[in-house]
Amino acid sequence: MNKTIQELIPLIHKWAEEREIYEELTPFEELLKTHEEVGELIKACYDNDKSAVQDAIGDVLITLINYWYLRGENIETIIEKVLSEPFEAHTSHILSAIYANKSIIDLFLDEAINKYSTVKPSPFLNSFNVLKHLNNIALLANTTLEECLNIAYNEIKNRKGKIFNGKFIKDEE
Repeated sequence: MNKTIQELIPLIHKWAEEREIYEELTPFEELLKTHEEVGELIKACYDNDKSAVQDAIGDVLITLINYWYLRGENIETIIEKVLSEPFEAHTSHILSAIYANKSIIDLFLDEAINKYSTVKPSPFLNSFNVLKHLNNIALLANTTLEECLNIAYNEIKNRKGKIFNGKFIKDEE
């Protein structure tokens, strides 16, 4: 039985806390992982591999949930806003994945500006854009963000590992 996004977010927080992700990583390091996952999404879209698309969307969502937690904020309001928007399939899934990647790059810029400047931009818009493109890809693939997040969470929920050089390294099974 699938859980709702609202049910999964605290489970993801608990999973990350148990693996010391929130204790050891910075928002920037979590964005690096997000960027890596978006790269896998672009490849899955290019290959037109639905199961890989679902897994990659879920993985991106998990890293964004962790990123927002590390920033001391909640991603639920952004997800709710994205899901309340009418769906407009205005582009291909590959272009949406590349646009999502561009928005991740913009989040990197937000983080750098927050760290090295007195200007404090909000990452809301760029996070909204990433999620909007993920939702577009999901709908074009005949799936949902919720289904993708369930798939990814079920894959990682029992995963063990440790933080090494600013990255969670899963134990070999």
